[in-house]
Amino acid sequence: MAMSSGIKNWHWRSKDCRPWATNWFKTELPQVSTSKTKIVKVKEVEGDADTGMRKSKLVTIYDLKITSVWEGKLADGTVIQGNIVAVEVAHDMDEDEYVFETFFEDPSAWNSNAEAQSLREDAHKNLANGLRSRFQQFPKAMLAAHGKDLLADADDAPSSNAGSGASTPAVAQTTSNAASSSTSPHRSQPVQATPKAPAKGVRTAKVRTEGEFMISAADLWDLLTNEQKVPTWSRNKAIIKPEAGAEVSLFGGNITGKMVSVSAPSQFVQTWRAPSWPEGHFGELTANLDQGSGSTKLSIELTGVPVGQEDETEKGIEVYYIRSLKQIGLGTIL
Repeated sequence: MAMSSGIKNWHWRSKDCRPWATNWFKTELPQVSTSKTKIVKVKEVEGDADTGMRKSKLVTIYDLKITSVWEGKLADGTVIQGNIVAVEVAHDMDEDEYVFETFFEDPSAWNSNAEAQSLREDAHKNLANGLRSRFQQFPKAMLAAHGKDLLADADDAPSSNAGSGASTPAVAQTTSNAASSSTSPHRSQPVQATPKAPAKGVRTAKVRTEGEFMISAADLWDLLTNEQKVPTWSRNKAIIKPEAGAEVSLFGGNITGKMVSVSAPSQFVQTWRAPSWPEGHFGELTANLDQGSGSTKLSIELTGVPVGQEDETEKGIEVYYIRSLKQIGLGTIL
């Protein structure tokens, strides 16, 4: 039986829009100019850009670094070019939060030239202000171009791959006492709860992703397991406690399960269920936190992913966990 569009649109989807985003900036930014300087081209767009849908609400998720080429003329007609770099262009930034770096293509030739420096300062201040307003237009343009692809049509046939890009990460099979393998004599031994059995007849696979963050393992653990702090990066109400057997509800209820084992602050294992998966299909997500000298690596492994949904699931975990943590200022190192 086909699901209604309302039910399908409750599910978590996202679409990779990086190629479109690159073309958008290359088209839009060269229209920015002042009386002295102008953007002549976009040299590079680095990072990720996605449209997403949660609970029938369309959202944008992006974190980009954009390098453009600016140009100006001296009084004698000499053309000078340089780069203006928007260090971070992210979905949750206001117009006054963008930071720019501006320099000459050939600093040795123009750093000591007062007239050239005046042009660089114009680019740094006035061209940058023009770019700010363009950056604020970007999320609306991306939703207008791609939002319709994420909204399910009521007449669509039911599909776990509705929409392109990343779907809700798949729930995984609960098969082993994963937490016990990485405990330390200096940490408490993991407390375990009996996991739910996976639904029969579901062929599954495994996905894995990781990120490194400038934060202690204890503080990252708190962000991941404290239901008062989870919303700071998930942007949704959360139900979670670092206790075996505790109920888990993340991303506005799209992901549900229970804690299986807890070994603070190095590892937790939880069952996972996404709303679009086979009835009764629960699995297992293992999160390992490995603290180094100045950062902590977070590794997430999800087993029990329905075969055929591996790519979407891996993308979903990357977007909604790793990238979301990065975007609250943890300084991800990849």
